[in-house]
Amino acid sequence: MSGGGGDSIGYGMIGCGAFGLFCLAQYRAVPDLELLAVADPSNRARREAKARFGVDAYAEPAELLSRDDIRLVHVATPPFTHRELVCAALAAGRHVLCEKPLAVNGAHAREMLALSAQRDRLLAVNLIMRYDPLCEAVKRIIEEGLLGAPLHAFFENYAKDEPLPAEHWFWDAERSGGIFIEHSVHFFDLFNWWLGPGTVVAAQQTKRPGSDLVEQVHGTVRHGNVLVNLYHGFHQASRMDRQEMRLVFERGDVSLYEWVPTRLRLDALVDETTLARLQELMPNCAVHTLEQYAGAARACTARHKRLEVDMRAEIAADVGMPKTDLYGHVLRGLMADQLAAIRDPAHVRRVTGQNGLTSLETAIAADRLARASP
Repeated sequence: MSGGGGDSIGYGMIGCGAFGLFCLAQYRAVPDLELLAVADPSNRARREAKARFGVDAYAEPAELLSRDDIRLVHVATPPFTHRELVCAALAAGRHVLCEKPLAVNGAHAREMLALSAQRDRLLAVNLIMRYDPLCEAVKRIIEEGLLGAPLHAFFENYAKDEPLPAEHWFWDAERSGGIFIEHSVHFFDLFNWWLGPGTVVAAQQTKRPGSDLVEQVHGTVRHGNVLVNLYHGFHQASRMDRQEMRLVFERGDVSLYEWVPTRLRLDALVDETTLARLQELMPNCAVHTLEQYAGAARACTARHKRLEVDMRAEIAADVGMPKTDLYGHVLRGLMADQLAAIRDPAHVRRVTGQNGLTSLETAIAADRLARASP
Protein backbone atom coordinates (compact mmCIF):
# COMPACT_ATOMS: atom_id res chain seq x y z
CA MET A 1 0.00 0.00 0.00
CA SER A 2 3.05 2.21 -0.17
CA GLY A 3 2.91 4.25 -3.33
CA GLY A 4 6.44 5.23 -4.14
CA GLY A 5 9.15 3.68 -2.00
CA GLY A 6 10.30 7.00 -0.55
CA ASP A 7 9.68 8.21 3.00
CA SER A 8 6.81 5.81 3.62
CA ILE A 9 4.61 6.66 6.60
CA GLY A 10 2.91 3.81 8.42
CA TYR A 11 -0.62 4.45 9.64
CA GLY A 12 -3.42 2.78 11.49
CA MET A 13 -7.19 3.20 11.50
CA ILE A 14 -9.29 3.14 14.67
CA GLY A 15 -12.89 2.50 13.67
CA CYS A 16 -13.74 0.22 10.76
CA GLY A 17 -17.35 1.12 10.09
CA ALA A 18 -18.57 1.91 6.59
CA PHE A 19 -16.86 5.30 6.54
CA GLY A 20 -13.58 3.96 7.93
CA LEU A 21 -13.49 1.23 5.28
CA PHE A 22 -14.21 3.79 2.55
CA CYS A 23 -11.29 5.92 3.77
CA LEU A 24 -8.96 2.91 3.82
CA ALA A 25 -9.85 2.16 0.20
CA GLN A 26 -9.17 5.75 -0.83
CA TYR A 27 -5.86 6.07 1.01
CA ARG A 28 -4.42 3.20 -1.01
CA ALA A 29 -3.89 5.74 -3.80
CA VAL A 30 -1.90 8.15 -1.57
CA PRO A 31 1.82 7.82 -2.35
CA ASP A 32 4.13 6.55 0.40
CA LEU A 33 1.36 5.88 2.90
CA GLU A 34 1.30 2.32 4.25
CA LEU A 35 -1.65 0.85 6.12
CA LEU A 36 -0.30 -1.41 8.87
CA ALA A 37 -3.17 -2.10 11.27
CA VAL A 38 -6.77 -1.37 12.23
CA ALA A 39 -8.65 -1.51 15.52
CA ASP A 40 -12.34 -1.99 16.19
CA PRO A 41 -14.29 -3.74 18.98
CA SER A 42 -16.61 -5.36 16.42
CA ASN A 43 -15.57 -8.85 15.30
CA ARG A 44 -17.41 -8.37 12.02
CA ALA A 45 -15.69 -5.04 11.30
CA ARG A 46 -12.27 -6.49 12.05
CA ARG A 47 -12.85 -9.51 9.84
CA GLU A 48 -13.99 -7.34 6.95
CA ALA A 49 -11.01 -4.96 7.26
CA LYS A 50 -8.57 -7.85 7.47
CA ALA A 51 -10.14 -9.60 4.48
CA ARG A 52 -10.19 -6.48 2.30
CA PHE A 53 -6.84 -4.96 3.21
CA GLY A 54 -4.75 -7.85 4.55
CA VAL A 55 -3.59 -6.06 7.69
CA ASP A 56 -3.43 -6.78 11.41
CA ALA A 57 -6.74 -6.14 13.15
CA TYR A 58 -7.02 -5.52 16.88
CA ALA A 59 -9.99 -5.36 19.23
CA GLU A 60 -8.30 -2.74 21.43
CA PRO A 61 -6.86 0.59 20.21
CA ALA A 62 -4.04 0.23 22.76
CA GLU A 63 -2.71 -2.75 20.79
CA LEU A 64 -2.51 -0.65 17.64
CA LEU A 65 -0.95 2.29 19.49
CA SER A 66 1.77 0.06 20.96
CA ARG A 67 3.30 -0.45 17.52
CA ASP A 68 6.37 1.68 16.88
CA ASP A 69 5.97 1.44 13.10
CA ILE A 70 2.70 3.42 13.13
CA ARG A 71 3.33 7.16 12.91
CA LEU A 72 -0.17 8.37 12.00
CA VAL A 73 -3.55 7.29 13.34
CA HIS A 74 -6.94 8.09 11.80
CA VAL A 75 -9.73 8.08 14.39
CA ALA A 76 -12.96 7.27 12.50
CA THR A 77 -15.33 6.62 15.38
CA PRO A 78 -18.47 8.40 16.73
CA PRO A 79 -17.96 11.89 18.22
CA PHE A 80 -18.32 10.95 21.89
CA THR A 81 -15.26 8.66 21.62
CA HIS A 82 -12.91 11.20 20.05
CA ARG A 83 -11.42 12.75 23.17
CA GLU A 84 -10.27 9.46 24.74
CA LEU A 85 -8.94 7.95 21.52
CA VAL A 86 -7.21 11.08 20.20
CA CYS A 87 -5.56 11.82 23.54
CA ALA A 88 -4.36 8.21 23.79
CA ALA A 89 -2.87 8.38 20.30
CA LEU A 90 -1.17 11.72 20.95
CA ALA A 91 0.16 10.50 24.30
CA ALA A 92 1.62 7.50 22.46
CA GLY A 93 3.49 9.90 20.18
CA ARG A 94 1.33 9.47 17.09
CA HIS A 95 0.12 12.11 14.66
CA VAL A 96 -3.68 12.09 14.47
CA LEU A 97 -6.35 12.70 11.85
CA CYS A 98 -9.71 12.82 13.64
CA GLU A 99 -13.18 12.53 12.17
CA LYS A 100 -15.36 15.61 12.59
CA PRO A 101 -16.31 17.07 14.98
CA LEU A 102 -13.07 17.25 16.94
CA ALA A 103 -15.05 16.69 20.16
CA VAL A 104 -18.55 17.19 21.53
CA ASN A 105 -17.54 20.14 23.71
CA GLY A 106 -14.99 22.92 23.63
CA ALA A 107 -13.11 21.91 26.78
CA HIS A 108 -12.32 18.48 25.35
CA ALA A 109 -11.21 19.98 22.03
CA ARG A 110 -8.89 22.47 23.73
CA GLU A 111 -7.41 19.65 25.81
CA MET A 112 -6.70 17.68 22.63
CA LEU A 113 -5.03 20.66 20.94
CA ALA A 114 -2.93 21.38 24.02
CA LEU A 115 -1.72 17.77 24.13
CA SER A 116 -0.92 17.93 20.41
CA ALA A 117 1.29 20.97 21.01
CA GLN A 118 2.85 19.46 24.14
CA ARG A 119 3.76 16.23 22.34
CA ASP A 120 4.75 18.11 19.15
CA ARG A 121 2.43 15.97 17.09
CA LEU A 122 0.13 16.94 14.25
CA LEU A 123 -3.63 16.96 14.89
CA ALA A 124 -6.11 17.56 12.09
CA VAL A 125 -9.87 17.20 11.66
CA ASN A 126 -11.57 15.65 8.64
CA LEU A 127 -12.94 18.95 7.25
CA ILE A 128 -12.84 18.03 3.59
CA MET A 129 -14.64 20.95 1.92
CA ARG A 130 -11.42 22.93 1.51
CA TYR A 131 -10.15 20.27 -0.91
CA ASP A 132 -13.18 20.34 -3.24
CA PRO A 133 -12.14 21.87 -6.61
CA LEU A 134 -15.33 23.96 -6.87
CA CYS A 135 -14.92 25.27 -3.32
CA GLU A 136 -11.35 26.18 -4.23
CA ALA A 137 -12.63 28.08 -7.29
CA VAL A 138 -15.06 30.06 -5.08
CA LYS A 139 -12.17 30.89 -2.74
CA ARG A 140 -10.27 32.37 -5.71
CA ILE A 141 -13.31 34.29 -6.94
CA ILE A 142 -13.61 35.95 -3.53
CA GLU A 143 -9.89 36.60 -3.08
CA GLU A 144 -9.52 38.12 -6.55
CA GLY A 145 -12.74 40.14 -6.34
CA LEU A 146 -13.92 38.77 -9.69
CA LEU A 147 -17.59 39.36 -8.89
CA GLY A 148 -17.10 42.26 -6.50
CA ALA A 149 -17.67 41.99 -2.78
CA PRO A 150 -19.65 39.09 -1.30
CA LEU A 151 -22.94 40.30 0.22
CA HIS A 152 -24.93 37.29 1.44
CA ALA A 153 -24.88 33.49 1.43
CA PHE A 154 -27.00 30.52 2.37
CA PHE A 155 -26.74 26.75 2.62
CA GLU A 156 -29.80 24.51 2.58
CA ASN A 157 -29.37 20.84 3.43
CA TYR A 158 -32.39 18.57 2.97
CA ALA A 159 -30.66 15.45 4.22
CA LYS A 160 -31.62 11.80 4.25
CA ASP A 161 -32.52 10.13 7.52
CA GLU A 162 -33.26 6.73 5.97
CA PRO A 163 -29.98 5.22 7.30
CA LEU A 164 -30.51 6.85 10.73
CA PRO A 165 -33.06 4.86 12.77
CA ALA A 166 -34.42 6.49 15.92
CA GLU A 167 -31.95 4.57 18.13
CA HIS A 168 -28.89 5.70 16.13
CA TRP A 169 -26.29 7.68 18.13
CA PHE A 170 -26.71 10.57 15.67
CA TRP A 171 -29.96 11.61 17.39
CA ASP A 172 -28.44 11.50 20.90
CA ALA A 173 -26.90 14.91 21.58
CA GLU A 174 -24.82 13.48 24.44
CA ARG A 175 -23.04 11.22 21.95
CA SER A 176 -23.15 13.23 18.70
CA GLY A 177 -23.35 16.80 19.97
CA GLY A 178 -26.49 17.39 17.86
CA ILE A 179 -26.85 18.43 14.24
CA PHE A 180 -24.93 21.70 14.49
CA ILE A 181 -21.95 19.99 16.12
CA GLU A 182 -21.99 16.64 14.33
CA HIS A 183 -22.70 17.89 10.82
CA SER A 184 -22.71 21.65 10.38
CA VAL A 185 -19.05 22.03 11.39
CA HIS A 186 -18.20 21.25 7.74
CA PHE A 187 -20.02 24.38 6.58
CA PHE A 188 -19.03 26.65 9.45
CA ASP A 189 -15.44 25.83 8.48
CA LEU A 190 -16.06 26.33 4.77
CA PHE A 191 -17.55 29.79 5.21
CA ASN A 192 -14.76 30.70 7.65
CA TRP A 193 -12.29 29.75 4.91
CA TRP A 194 -14.12 31.79 2.29
CA LEU A 195 -15.18 34.85 4.32
CA GLY A 196 -13.09 34.99 7.49
CA PRO A 197 -14.11 34.37 11.11
CA GLY A 198 -17.83 34.27 11.84
CA THR A 199 -20.04 35.03 14.84
CA VAL A 200 -23.36 33.27 15.42
CA VAL A 201 -26.15 35.85 15.75
CA ALA A 202 -29.26 33.62 15.69
CA ALA A 203 -30.20 29.94 15.80
CA GLN A 204 -33.32 27.81 16.10
CA GLN A 205 -34.25 24.14 16.18
CA THR A 206 -37.38 22.04 15.78
CA LYS A 207 -38.24 18.55 17.01
CA ARG A 208 -39.97 15.85 15.02
CA PRO A 209 -43.67 15.84 15.98
CA GLY A 210 -44.46 13.19 18.53
CA SER A 211 -40.82 12.63 19.47
CA ASP A 212 -37.86 14.26 21.19
CA LEU A 213 -35.65 14.09 18.08
CA VAL A 214 -34.22 17.42 16.94
CA GLU A 215 -34.47 17.04 13.17
CA GLN A 216 -34.09 20.62 11.88
CA VAL A 217 -31.72 23.44 12.81
CA HIS A 218 -31.20 26.88 11.36
CA GLY A 219 -28.52 29.44 12.16
CA THR A 220 -27.28 32.84 11.01
CA VAL A 221 -23.57 33.62 11.16
CA ARG A 222 -22.08 37.07 10.52
CA HIS A 223 -18.76 37.07 8.67
CA GLY A 224 -17.78 40.74 8.68
CA ASN A 225 -20.58 42.40 6.69
CA VAL A 226 -21.83 39.12 5.21
CA LEU A 227 -24.77 37.30 6.80
CA VAL A 228 -24.80 33.55 6.13
CA ASN A 229 -27.92 31.45 6.74
CA LEU A 230 -27.49 27.70 7.25
CA TYR A 231 -30.32 25.14 7.40
CA HIS A 232 -29.96 21.42 8.10
CA GLY A 233 -32.94 19.11 8.15
CA PHE A 234 -32.60 15.34 8.42
CA HIS A 235 -35.99 14.16 7.18
CA GLN A 236 -35.72 12.94 3.58
CA ALA A 237 -35.72 9.58 1.83
CA SER A 238 -32.23 8.79 0.54
CA ARG A 239 -33.26 9.30 -3.07
CA MET A 240 -34.40 12.86 -2.26
CA ASP A 241 -31.26 13.89 -0.37
CA ARG A 242 -30.22 17.28 -1.81
CA GLN A 243 -28.27 20.42 -0.98
CA GLU A 244 -27.82 23.91 -2.39
CA MET A 245 -25.43 26.67 -1.45
CA ARG A 246 -25.47 30.19 -2.87
CA LEU A 247 -23.20 33.21 -2.51
CA VAL A 248 -24.49 36.58 -3.70
CA PHE A 249 -21.96 39.17 -4.88
CA GLU A 250 -22.16 42.73 -6.20
CA ARG A 251 -22.06 41.46 -9.78
CA GLY A 252 -23.99 38.20 -9.57
CA ASP A 253 -24.18 34.94 -7.68
CA VAL A 254 -22.61 31.50 -7.46
CA SER A 255 -24.63 28.39 -6.60
CA LEU A 256 -23.18 25.00 -5.66
CA TYR A 257 -25.04 21.70 -5.44
CA GLU A 258 -24.70 18.61 -3.22
CA TRP A 259 -23.13 18.54 0.22
CA VAL A 260 -19.65 18.01 -1.17
CA PRO A 261 -20.25 20.23 -4.22
CA THR A 262 -20.17 18.43 -7.55
CA ARG A 263 -21.78 21.17 -9.69
CA LEU A 264 -21.60 24.95 -9.84
CA ARG A 265 -23.70 27.57 -11.58
CA LEU A 266 -22.55 31.19 -11.91
CA ASP A 267 -24.76 34.03 -13.17
CA ALA A 268 -23.00 37.40 -13.31
CA LEU A 269 -22.15 40.61 -15.12
CA VAL A 270 -18.60 40.32 -16.42
CA ASP A 271 -16.12 41.78 -18.83
CA GLU A 272 -14.07 39.68 -21.22
CA THR A 273 -11.02 39.57 -18.93
CA THR A 274 -13.04 38.41 -15.94
CA LEU A 275 -14.79 35.76 -18.00
CA ALA A 276 -11.47 34.38 -19.19
CA ARG A 277 -10.21 34.17 -15.61
CA LEU A 278 -13.38 32.41 -14.44
CA GLN A 279 -12.93 29.85 -17.20
CA GLU A 280 -9.35 29.25 -16.01
CA LEU A 281 -10.62 28.56 -12.50
CA MET A 282 -13.29 26.13 -13.73
CA PRO A 283 -11.87 24.10 -16.61
CA ASN A 284 -14.88 21.73 -16.79
CA CYS A 285 -17.33 24.49 -17.64
CA ALA A 286 -19.71 25.69 -20.32
CA VAL A 287 -20.44 29.38 -20.89
CA HIS A 288 -23.78 30.71 -22.06
CA THR A 289 -24.09 34.41 -22.89
CA LEU A 290 -27.45 35.69 -21.66
CA GLU A 291 -26.97 39.31 -22.82
CA GLN A 292 -24.21 41.27 -24.51
CA TYR A 293 -23.52 44.98 -24.10
CA ALA A 294 -21.66 47.51 -26.23
CA GLY A 295 -20.99 51.23 -26.16
CA ALA A 296 -22.99 53.15 -23.56
CA ALA A 297 -24.87 49.99 -22.62
CA ARG A 298 -21.72 48.63 -20.97
CA ALA A 299 -22.24 51.03 -18.05
CA CYS A 300 -24.42 50.13 -15.05
CA THR A 301 -24.38 50.72 -11.31
CA ALA A 302 -24.71 48.56 -8.20
CA ARG A 303 -24.36 49.75 -4.59
CA HIS A 304 -23.80 53.21 -6.09
CA LYS A 305 -20.71 51.94 -7.89
CA ARG A 306 -20.24 52.35 -11.63
CA LEU A 307 -19.54 49.13 -13.51
CA GLU A 308 -18.33 48.52 -17.06
CA VAL A 309 -19.37 45.08 -18.30
CA ASP A 310 -19.45 43.26 -21.62
CA MET A 311 -22.12 40.67 -20.91
CA ARG A 312 -24.30 38.82 -18.49
CA ALA A 313 -22.94 35.29 -18.57
CA GLU A 314 -24.00 31.99 -17.12
CA ILE A 315 -21.31 29.43 -16.37
CA ALA A 316 -22.10 25.80 -15.58
CA ALA A 317 -19.21 23.79 -14.13
CA ASP A 318 -18.70 20.39 -12.58
CA VAL A 319 -15.84 18.51 -10.95
CA GLY A 320 -15.50 16.11 -13.87
CA MET A 321 -16.00 12.97 -11.77
CA PRO A 322 -18.83 11.03 -10.10
CA LYS A 323 -19.83 11.92 -6.54
CA THR A 324 -18.14 8.89 -4.97
CA ASP A 325 -14.90 9.62 -6.82
CA LEU A 326 -15.04 13.24 -5.65
CA TYR A 327 -15.44 12.11 -2.06
CA GLY A 328 -12.34 9.98 -2.47
CA HIS A 329 -10.50 12.90 -4.08
CA VAL A 330 -11.11 15.26 -1.17
CA LEU A 331 -10.20 12.60 1.41
CA ARG A 332 -6.92 11.92 -0.37
CA GLY A 333 -6.26 15.65 -0.63
CA LEU A 334 -6.69 16.08 3.11
CA MET A 335 -4.47 13.10 3.89
CA ALA A 336 -1.74 14.21 1.46
CA ASP A 337 -1.78 17.68 3.05
CA GLN A 338 -1.21 16.20 6.51
CA LEU A 339 1.55 13.87 5.28
CA ALA A 340 3.36 16.83 3.72
CA ALA A 341 3.36 18.54 7.12
CA ILE A 342 4.66 15.40 8.87
CA ARG A 343 7.56 15.27 6.42
CA ASP A 344 8.17 19.04 6.40
CA PRO A 345 7.11 21.06 9.49
CA ALA A 346 7.31 24.23 7.38
CA HIS A 347 4.45 23.02 5.18
CA VAL A 348 1.33 25.16 5.67
CA ARG A 349 -1.68 22.87 5.98
CA ARG A 350 -5.07 23.81 4.57
CA VAL A 351 -6.83 22.08 7.51
CA THR A 352 -5.46 22.01 11.06
CA GLY A 353 -6.64 21.14 14.53
CA GLN A 354 -7.34 24.83 15.09
CA ASN A 355 -9.84 24.75 12.24
CA GLY A 356 -11.51 21.88 14.04
CA LEU A 357 -11.71 23.88 17.25
CA THR A 358 -12.96 27.07 15.57
CA SER A 359 -15.72 25.28 13.66
CA LEU A 360 -16.69 23.40 16.83
CA GLU A 361 -16.90 26.59 18.88
CA THR A 362 -19.14 28.13 16.21
CA ALA A 363 -21.34 25.02 16.30
CA ILE A 364 -21.53 25.09 20.10
CA ALA A 365 -22.61 28.74 20.04
CA ALA A 366 -25.33 27.94 17.48
CA ASP A 367 -26.48 24.90 19.45
CA ARG A 368 -26.70 26.93 22.67
CA LEU A 369 -28.81 29.63 21.02
CA ALA A 370 -31.04 27.04 19.33
CA ARG A 371 -31.72 25.24 22.62
CA ALA A 372 -32.68 28.54 24.23
CA SER A 373 -35.01 29.57 21.41
CA PRO A 374 -38.82 29.24 21.95
